Amino acid sequence: MAELINTTLDMKGHLGDLTLYQRNGKTFVRPAHIRQPRRLSRKQLMQREQLSHNNILWRRLKMSKRVYFEGEKGAYCRFMSVNKMSPVVYLTKEENASRVGLLLPEMVISDGPRPSIGYRLGNVGGEAALLVDLCKEEVGKGELLLYVLRQELVRRSRYGELPQLSIKVETVGIEDVVEVEGGIAMTGERFADAMAGFGLVQVIDGQVGQQRVVTRCTYYERYTTEEALEAAAKSYGGLT
Repeated sequence: MAELINTTLDMKGHLGDLTLYQRNGKTFVRPAHIRQPRRLSRKQLMQREQLSHNNILWRRLKMSKRVYFEGEKGAYCRFMSVNKMSPVVYLTKEENASRVGLLLPEMVISDGPRPSIGYRLGNVGGEAALLVDLCKEEVGKGELLLYVLRQELVRRSRYGELPQLSIKVETVGIEDVVEVEGGIAMTGERFADAMAGFGLVQVIDGQVGQQRVVTRCTYYERYTTEEALEAAAKSYGGLT
């Protein structure tokens, strides 16, 4: 706080980052805001990091133009609710500002009242495949969509390489699958890609079931360590 002297002006209000006020006939000036970092507890940091990253995943999913989440409070709220159990990844303030996106296992890619479809990564005749618990005739029911998620490293001049997530959606037809014991399969080298993930959603009369991403990608794990937590906390001013 500082006192202004030798002034005859009735000075009150704000001037930039300063607040002017009077007391006992004298004019004083002080900072408009106390600039201190808002420190969080460990639990609060975990909650904020998960919320922030799930928001990024939601934006990436919306960019695919094929969003299927049913809930009384809307698609966004349902997405955030069913993905509360996803792994917590710790990103620094700068990484969050750069919209870093990480491919997480078991990410819920759709949610609705229909029965879920079972699928898993495997091999068919020595070739990488996505094995699906559907018969070939069921492929033609409604619309069968394959969500392809890819973990990419994008070079930013200021921060070097940062991980980003892309999500694309393909329509699956009968010609894209082969019959195998217990169901069908889609084959190809991409199903062996350690930086890719997949989700399969069947849309019938506008409704879907809850489907999750399957992936071999473990890149996200480097953001779940104690070192990553400490780096994130430091970038926000530390923990309480």
